[in-house]
Amino acid sequence: MTMLMYTVIPKAGAKGFFSNPFKALEKMLIGGVTLNHLSWAAFAGVPTGLLALQGQDHLGRFIRSNLKKLGVSTQFIRADFRYSTAQCHVFIQEDGERSIVMAPTVTSMINAEAVREYFDEAIQEHAEMVTTEISQVPLSGVLALLESARRANVLSILDVDVPPSVAINEALLGSREEVVECVTRADVLKPAKEAAIELLELLGSGISQGCSLLEVAHELIRLCGSKLVAITNGEKESILATRDTAVQVTPPSIEEMVDSTGAGDAFLGGLVVGIRQNGLPNSPEDLKKLGRIANAYGATCVQSVGGVPTPRSSEILQQYLPEATDLSNGTSSRLQGFQTSLRNDMTAAAAVAEQVDHASVARFLDIIEQCPGQLLTSGIGKSGLVAQRFASSLTSVGIPASFVHAAEWGHGDLGKARAGSDVALFLSNSGGTQECVVAASQLLARGVTTLAMTGRKDSKLSKLCTAHLAYDSKEMKEPFGCVPTSSLIVQEMLCNAIMCELIERKGVTKDVVRMSHPGGAIGAKLSTSS
Repeated sequence: MTMLMYTVIPKAGAKGFFSNPFKALEKMLIGGVTLNHLSWAAFAGVPTGLLALQGQDHLGRFIRSNLKKLGVSTQFIRADFRYSTAQCHVFIQEDGERSIVMAPTVTSMINAEAVREYFDEAIQEHAEMVTTEISQVPLSGVLALLESARRANVLSILDVDVPPSVAINEALLGSREEVVECVTRADVLKPAKEAAIELLELLGSGISQGCSLLEVAHELIRLCGSKLVAITNGEKESILATRDTAVQVTPPSIEEMVDSTGAGDAFLGGLVVGIRQNGLPNSPEDLKKLGRIANAYGATCVQSVGGVPTPRSSEILQQYLPEATDLSNGTSSRLQGFQTSLRNDMTAAAAVAEQVDHASVARFLDIIEQCPGQLLTSGIGKSGLVAQRFASSLTSVGIPASFVHAAEWGHGDLGKARAGSDVALFLSNSGGTQECVVAASQLLARGVTTLAMTGRKDSKLSKLCTAHLAYDSKEMKEPFGCVPTSSLIVQEMLCNAIMCELIERKGVTKDVVRMSHPGGAIGAKLSTSS
């Protein structure tokens, strides 16, 4: 949400003045339970994205612009002109005390139906971890998010930001039963001290109110079945517990307390960072290490205004965590696309390796292996560049091949293909590239065997050619859904795999390759004795 900050000195029942006579609004910041901890996780390079409903108003645009600067993806935010963006007004008195008035607006509409309609697909296809909160989102929506995380088989973290009584009676987020369902469904619980104690009462625990926080954590683990419980206690020690052990972690010293807003959220951001780097803790030492990371993020947060990282945060956090060498004061935000692309490429590559049809591969390779002439690779655009590289690689290992630009077949290059001797291979991600379809039809009419490598099994080229090798491009995540990235990686993978198999089948030797490629570092390496 957007935080609008004012410095005021009014008293109840009396008129007052803003401290600055020339303006009422002192600052406009972004913040909120979920947004804050996502920004701290992104600060450490963790790929994060916000699931939210927002307006197409100036406050919504302000939030999304700043999220991008912080490295938090806005890809899954549902923005609409019909919505009003959530906001809170912070009134700061002379003594530093604050009064906060919140207007959840469209956030109060994120119920179970909205989660299933707008966010379930994002969780199933993209999430490595899901975090949510009991603070402003209706409990039915929180439950739906946790259920979606469970179906996606990813870790879920629940921040119990307000005590259950506040969530039920004041915020009117849902019922007691829904609170119980939420805390028993999440894998990781992060309640504040007051919320943790109230949760035990709600869950029907028999332990006394005077018990220690270590006992509270153990009891929550027992009653909720959580994998991890992390209890924050303001400036005092935090408690981290698993089913087997619990530890108390002392927070680091703070040079200057500037603003306590979002300290618990930054703590959770640190938990996310630690879990993603090291996995869930299995020993007291692991718990202490995780608690140390989380406390460091909380301590860093309170030394700047607002609940999100600032230019000073990197320097401060580095003092607490000297080993965190990848902190770069916002550089992670500029690497978000880089990291996302790497993950998408790896996912696409793994999927092809598992799903490729071996019968189609065998037939495809048999035709190329038995080709008495040369393989004529062809394509247009980026696929054409892959086809050109493939032909070059084949010739370098002594396998006859040439590249023909798909648009040149009809301008004389049809004469290059000899029926009964050569084989033409067309690369097209869509499988419907017009130049490729026309050329393949013309070559088939001339009796030339044709092959197709496409991203769709039912494409025009796949149906038209003698044999085809298809990969599933529908599941690939590429910029704007169409800019070639992962599809090119997959094409290159398949071309490399075909070449390596042909090397084996044809018995290509080192001497053969050296004769084709005597120059450069490769030629020098081939010339050395094995």
